[in-house]
Amino acid sequence: MKTVLITIVFAILIPAAARADHFDSLEDARKIADRAVAFFAEEKFAEGYGLLKPYWPLPPVEIDNLANQTNTQWPIVRQRFGTTVSTEFVEQLAGGSSFSRVIYLQKFQNHAIRWVFTFYKPKDRWVVNAVSFDDQIGQLFH
Repeated sequence: MKTVLITIVFAILIPAAARADHFDSLEDARKIADRAVAFFAEEKFAEGYGLLKPYWPLPPVEIDNLANQTNTQWPIVRQRFGTTVSTEFVEQLAGGSSFSRVIYLQKFQNHAIRWVFTFYKPKDRWVVNAVSFDDQIGQLFH
């Protein structure tokens, strides 16, 4: 059996000095990530990335480009994996006291993908540092 592997990653590292709104807590960051994943599951990529935009110190046009790239790649995901069945929160991990990663599954008829949100705290507030998705399900078993 031939294994098909799709890896689509939009991990953008950002400078701490960039301007953005912020989250006062990881709970607030998680709530926005929950909502973004719900939009992504409905294939509403502009809306999902749009929720993150105020908290992501990237130029808005770059975030819009991520939404467009995701939308362009999505037919491949849909063709190989089928339609979305549901989403599932997997875990939240700490990377010291300055990074946090929130991981979700988007479950399809034939496979699943991971959505990974990374948040960064340069001083006392949290911002979006990276968002990515891939089908590296083996990474769930660390």
